[in-house]
Amino acid sequence: MDLEHSFMHVLDELSGHLEQFGEERQGGEEGQDDAELLDNDFLAYPPANMPQTEEWEWQEWNKPEIVRFTTDPDRMLADNVLSQDQCDKLLELAKYCKEGDGYQRKAPHTYNELFEELNILDAAKKSQEGEVVPELSQLYINASRRSRDAIAKEFNLQTPLYFSYTHLVCRTAKHVVERRDLSHHVHSDNCILNEATGDCDKVPPAYTWRDYSAIMYLNDEFEGGDFFYAHSTKDLSPEETVSPKCGRLVAFSAGKENMHGVLAVTKGRRCAVALWFTLDPNHKEATFSMAEEILHEIKTVS
Repeated sequence: MDLEHSFMHVLDELSGHLEQFGEERQGGEEGQDDAELLDNDFLAYPPANMPQTEEWEWQEWNKPEIVRFTTDPDRMLADNVLSQDQCDKLLELAKYCKEGDGYQRKAPHTYNELFEELNILDAAKKSQEGEVVPELSQLYINASRRSRDAIAKEFNLQTPLYFSYTHLVCRTAKHVVERRDLSHHVHSDNCILNEATGDCDKVPPAYTWRDYSAIMYLNDEFEGGDFFYAHSTKDLSPEETVSPKCGRLVAFSAGKENMHGVLAVTKGRRCAVALWFTLDPNHKEATFSMAEEILHEIKTVS
């Protein structure tokens, strides 16, 4: 991929996100300033206003097992983050995913796979409309918070870690005889890679505010689709691969030190919750708080 094509790809991705982000920043209750909203959110698991009755929440959470952990660069692999029952319930929610990547594009990475997603606010709205049982949307929120808290704890972060963007994504293989492409090209989550020079510039239009990334896997009933870290910005071949399975969490710092991609999904449907986090309160995901408020209102009314 030449530099111009790569740049236009990132620009297209960001333009959709910025439009969406501008709408999301309208959230929050009247009279609450950003500082109050952010302080209330930091590492609150479960949040103070979350319904705590059994019919709303699966109280039994597994103790995560840290499989691999490094700090240079920051990388974590944890298993047992979700139980099989919780994975199955989130896969029920995945039935409501819509084609596209959440950034107004239907085929963001390859035309050889169907890409579908459901962001956290849309899930809550579907519960509000009676299309999705509230328990599933609440589990989506709880599991995402659980991942965020594990990352903050294991990497010993001393400042608040905020959600930046969260969505449930599924990649389904199409009937292609031979695949030479990737499910997701090698990239960094907060800088623009110049493949000709190996430089990765942390400047707009990249998502420069992203500090940590994570993928929480829900299934393994597919072929291909392994996550991988590349050797470097100059050698994009796989250095380390991770095979998805229910309850497995991959987390890492979002910079050029962790170039990564996804191998082609050649058969079946691969589903996961993709999460990006920021240390910058100006880029907190307002839709996450909005989703919590919707579910709280549903519980109050019921």
